[in-house]
Amino acid sequence: ELLYQRLTQATAQTGGGVRGGLLFKGNPARRQVALTFDDVPHPLYFPLVLDALQRAGARATFFVIGRNAQAYPYFVQDMVRGGHEVANHTFHHIRLPKLSDAQITAELKRTNDLLTRLSGQPVRYFRPPGGEYSARVLKIAEGLGLTTVFWTDDPGDFQNPGVETVEARFARSLRPGGIILLHDNAPDGLAAL
Repeated sequence: ELLYQRLTQATAQTGGGVRGGLLFKGNPARRQVALTFDDVPHPLYFPLVLDALQRAGARATFFVIGRNAQAYPYFVQDMVRGGHEVANHTFHHIRLPKLSDAQITAELKRTNDLLTRLSGQPVRYFRPPGGEYSARVLKIAEGLGLTTVFWTDDPGDFQNPGVETVEARFARSLRPGGIILLHDNAPDGLAAL
């Protein structure tokens, strides 16, 4: 199973696209990247991210923590009005591999249901918190109709290493088909954006 997963990942990273319910990279033949934000929405920083994206005419995929969406439902509605994709990042932002199948399902389903209700749209994508997953997690996500999305580029904005560092990492790794991992609660990432 692990060997099959590694082969699938290698194929997906070369050719891009969704393979077996997993997305590791976009289409490398298209001169575009996907901006993705984890852990949203943060009440102080999220409006600034939306504003920066709107000014640039850019769209992003937001991996939403369910409890944050529950606390700030109007931000989810702002995402949709801005033409952004709303995606699942679990309800409690908990590492999933240590949970039972029922707990994993509840984390994903509860978030899907909430986001669908708030956005009026079905949830298509999922990203495991911390990038930690197992074959069980992937199978459960796929069973719920979710494509698990990873990333090709992580500029480490959540560590706030300095705006110049985030920009340099961003520029160094940027390639067609890339999936960029960012966070809305990282001031250095926001300034670089």
